[in-house]
Formats: sequence, C-alpha cells, structure tokens
Amino acid sequence: MPALAQEVEEENDFMHFDRMVMRFDETNAYVTVTYDLDMFARVYVLAFGTRHLESSFENIFSEYEEAEIEEIGYDTAVITLKDVSRSSESYYLHDGQELGTSIHSLQVIYPGGTSKTLTDVTKTPNIFYVKN
Repeated sequence: MPALAQEVEEENDFMHFDRMVMRFDETNAYVTVTYDLDMFARVYVLAFGTRHLESSFENIFSEYEEAEIEEIGYDTAVITLKDVSRSSESYYLHDGQELGTSIHSLQVIYPGGTSKTLTDVTKTPNIFYVKN
C-alpha cells in the first residue's frame, strides 16, 4: 500500500465513510457524507460533541479551496464546496479532486436530477454538466 494511502487509512481508523452525495449547482457543490464511528469515537463524540470531527472533514476536502463545513451530526456531515466547477461556454466543468480517504459509495447528482453512483472512490470524477 502506498505510504500516503496507508497514512490516510490510519488517520481515519475510527471513522468509516459509507456514502457521499455531491449535488452540483452552477459552480458549487453541496455534499452530504454519511459515516460510522467505532465505539470509542462514538463515546468520545457523545461526551465532547462533534466539533472534534471537523479536522477529519477538512482533511477529506483539503484539495478544495473553499470547503465550508455546514453541519456535523453523529453520523452525517453537510459541506458546501464553493467554485469547484468552472464555466465554459454552455457547460460547467468539474476537474476531479483527490479525497483524503476512501468513500464506499459516491453519488453525483447533476442539475436537473440525473445521477450516477461510483463505488470505492478516493477522488471525485471529472464531470461536465449543461448550464441552465
């Protein structure tokens, strides 16, 4: 296993990322991440709150310049990624970015409602979508 992948895996041993939904709207993306915590982490979060999970999500989205954590719950987080796509004539283009971990299932929802689901991903895909 490459050193970086092993390091990322070790950093998130207490957290398993089940699903990520990325909904694109113009140049922004709105992300919901569903995760499970191991027993120790769950007890820690119950005692001290979810604020201590922020660094895990900052690491996952470190490739994005404007990632804003909107909400972190006990098994779900909501993140806004601003200006992740660029405008090109009649399309928006999103260049894939490395994620700081492996996500079991990534669902990409395009404007207009169509979607595609990828499994076992470590980066977002390169995509394009039509301007409305």
